[in-house]
Amino acid sequence: MVGLEPVHKKEFQLERIILFSDAVFAIAITLLVLEIKVPEIEGNTDQDLLNTLLHLTPKFVGFFVSFFVIGQNWIVHHKLFGFVKDYNGKLLWLNLFFLLSIVLMPFSTALYSENVRINLSFIIYCINIIATGLFNSFLWNYIGNAKNKLSDLSEQKDLLKFLIVRSLAVPISFTIGLILSFISPFLAKFSPVLIFPALKIINYKYKSVVEKYKRK
Repeated sequence: MVGLEPVHKKEFQLERIILFSDAVFAIAITLLVLEIKVPEIEGNTDQDLLNTLLHLTPKFVGFFVSFFVIGQNWIVHHKLFGFVKDYNGKLLWLNLFFLLSIVLMPFSTALYSENVRINLSFIIYCINIIATGLFNSFLWNYIGNAKNKLSDLSEQKDLLKFLIVRSLAVPISFTIGLILSFISPFLAKFSPVLIFPALKIINYKYKSVVEKYKRK
């Protein structure tokens, strides 16, 4: 049983979970850039090269959005496991499903950037990122539940609430984009920019909580 493991073995197993997760994040980011292939240029002038690169704009936009979404999730995942003192089977499965949504992102990004004018490709992309955000939120809820005895977050309810609310900023922004895609596909494409004001509002609302735990 997990609870009967020696402390040093438990720490080693947690380290394995973190290292495996980090490897998945690294692979996902690497796969993102592999989708941007050096184009064949028709001609040999600067203008020909510029025109060819302009055709790659959707790929670069998709890459940068997904890169920062994956990067932000990696930072949050790093913080999350900084609170974890123990683990169980359910935590492993939740983490695995979270990583599944991360490793699918290069595919959904490529699908969207290759078919930027097809609304369904954007819908699939949104669903992928929403799933990632929700699994992230589930992880925070699970480790923060006192019944699971996986962390001390249950004793810091204000901090836990802030972390859960903050984890929902990205999925809520893309949910708005998903809804807009059925009304105005053009406007829906701009939904990722909502992430930044959403995070700013959340950080401002919970400013006292952040400052409180920074001082500790």
